[in-house]
Amino acid sequence: MAFVERDSDGRILAIVRETANRQPEQVDPGSKEVAEFLFGEGLAESLEENWLAADLSLSRVIEDLVDILIKKDVLEITDFPLQAQQKIIGRRGKRNDFGYLAQLFPSDEDDDALIA
Repeated sequence: MAFVERDSDGRILAIVRETANRQPEQVDPGSKEVAEFLFGEGLAESLEENWLAADLSLSRVIEDLVDILIKKDVLEITDFPLQAQQKIIGRRGKRNDFGYLAQLFPSDEDDDALIA
């Protein structure tokens, strides 16, 4: 658990583990505001972007895993709750659309393959 003490403008002055005699405000230690206090604004944003990128890449791995398990008949899409089924199906559609767009507009690396 973490507590913060703020200045008159609401900015964090200190982060403490125990409240002592004062009444600091309890905060989530993983909050962006705490990261900015500890690491500075630029680094805090960079850390947040890194976490987002890691989460997105992991979600892609999980999506691939679900597809593999379905193809191998280990599970069926109907094993998931309805909302999860809708998300999986929607994501597949977006991924297929993106794959089509990637074929129409290849990256610079893919351009060489088309020319050769």
